[in-house]
Amino acid sequence: MRKPSPANRRFLIVPAVFGALWVAALILTGGRAPASSGHASVTEPLPTGCVAKGSRLRDHGPRQKRTVALTFDGGPTKYYTPRVLRKLGRAGVPATFFIRGQFIHGHAGLLRQEIRAGHELANHSFSHPHFPSSQELKKTNRLIRGATGFKPCLFRPPYGSVDSALVRRSWREGMLTITWDVDSWDSLYEHVSASTVYSRVVGNVRPGSIILMHDGEGSHQGTLKALDPILRYLRKKHYRLVTVSKLLGLRMLPASGSQ
Repeated sequence: MRKPSPANRRFLIVPAVFGALWVAALILTGGRAPASSGHASVTEPLPTGCVAKGSRLRDHGPRQKRTVALTFDGGPTKYYTPRVLRKLGRAGVPATFFIRGQFIHGHAGLLRQEIRAGHELANHSFSHPHFPSSQELKKTNRLIRGATGFKPCLFRPPYGSVDSALVRRSWREGMLTITWDVDSWDSLYEHVSASTVYSRVVGNVRPGSIILMHDGEGSHQGTLKALDPILRYLRKKHYRLVTVSKLLGLRMLPASGSQ
């Protein structure tokens, strides 16, 4: 094999140095690559909850900035949730997962994965009834906290069915009630097409939007197929994706002992 010229050797040294620095970084972080932008670093203290404030019922955030929140209802599920997480991870964007309490058993590891990746956990009741009771909300919060140490401050009513009594119940449990202003229609009927999901999101999104999608409660192949194109569209249009708490300017509770 021909030896590189002196000029070429100079160019070979640079990637070698960066490669050595990367290996050193992996060693210092216990073999884990640094977290991508938009996700919590695995070496930083993870939040233990958030604090509800402001209007008790919200369907969007401030309209002044090109910031939106992507939300997923109905998980965790062993088929859809890991696939959604991989797509979000590749894009380096966070989302808010509204958790159905009865599905936590056997899937607690997925909730911990969501927290470690910088996503937010929120309450979607225990068994998904219309106008769930305080007990439904309490039980799901208790299960989420038991699995992850995180105390939610957001609740999404099943089916979007909401009245003043439910908003009060949610508030008494320390949560805002969160609906949406962009419905992807991915739960409107079985086997919704990717083109429908895509067109619903990109045709209705605006600054401050809260976007409704699903990683549970039905068949969501259309969601999986549409998610990458949706994320590319939002990036092209210079939207920044954040969690619902960040969109609404809520305070996160730090880990015990952290600043």
